[in-house]
Amino acid sequence: MKCLVYQDGHREIVKSEKLTPTKNECVFEVKACGICGSDLPRVFNGTSYYYPIVLGHEFAGVVKDSLNSNLIGKRACVFPILPCKKCEFCKKEQWANCVNYDYYGSRRDGGLQSELLINENNLIFIPDNVSYLSASMIEPVAVCLHAVKKAKINKKSKVLVYGAGTIGLLLASWAKALGAKTVEISDPNEERLNFAKTLGFQGYSGGEMDVIFEASGVGVALNDAIINCKPFGEIVLVGHGKKDVNITHQNFALILRKQLKIYGTWNSDFKKKVNDWQESIDAISNGIIEPEKLITHKISLKDGDKAFKIIEEGKEFYNKITVVN
Repeated sequence: MKCLVYQDGHREIVKSEKLTPTKNECVFEVKACGICGSDLPRVFNGTSYYYPIVLGHEFAGVVKDSLNSNLIGKRACVFPILPCKKCEFCKKEQWANCVNYDYYGSRRDGGLQSELLINENNLIFIPDNVSYLSASMIEPVAVCLHAVKKAKINKKSKVLVYGAGTIGLLLASWAKALGAKTVEISDPNEERLNFAKTLGFQGYSGGEMDVIFEASGVGVALNDAIINCKPFGEIVLVGHGKKDVNITHQNFALILRKQLKIYGTWNSDFKKKVNDWQESIDAISNGIIEPEKLITHKISLKDGDKAFKIIEEGKEFYNKITVVN
């Protein structure tokens, strides 16, 4: 078994011991694992909960071994949160707000390895017409669906997305799928914006918008969003800021004067009645959302270190980098 391990900024492939499943666990063979922006601080800034660690919370594969023989050979993606199931939020199935959760790829080893032990309750099975590459992106697809549901998008909605990275493009994809009148994207990076245009999206043409998704986590974008949102419009904050995000006095006044609705969003719903993951799988299976088109780099696990070198060196354009096994 091979793992891409991080320790003190050093990345290397190492071999680990053979895995044996216990009750409620399975040996999960990873076929594809995406690199998330939230992985980068753990690699470059030493902000992980512990080291050495195997990152990766966006992954899909197949059940290789289990005490439950019916699971063996099943194709699946993995919900990365392991909730305590005891706190007030868990009792409402609000797993993302659990006060004592575990997490594949940050608080425990994740999917940047050939196989790992997975709690069987965290498996979400995928149909045969959903590729492992697409399935490895169901986590961000579900996160974006959860965010898009915050706003009231209809056939008259003019939607603007700040940020043409993976999350921004998935937000735009969902807004389009939900029937928005127009979906435009703003990004200062010409390469990103041009890539968005190849997917059928247009750059921001100006004017006030009904719904705005801020997916960059940058203060300039948030201030622009407030200015460009029409009265009684909605702004959904999705991007993770890397530093303080400040609002000018004038724009704070605009929030009040325009009576804007501003929402925060976090992770996704994985409830019995509301399941962003299953909705995302269905949308991918039916060709409504096509996440595989966002993957610009596919790198084998044995060369997995190259995934972060591309990011670190910044010499070539990338959108989604996926490590495949």
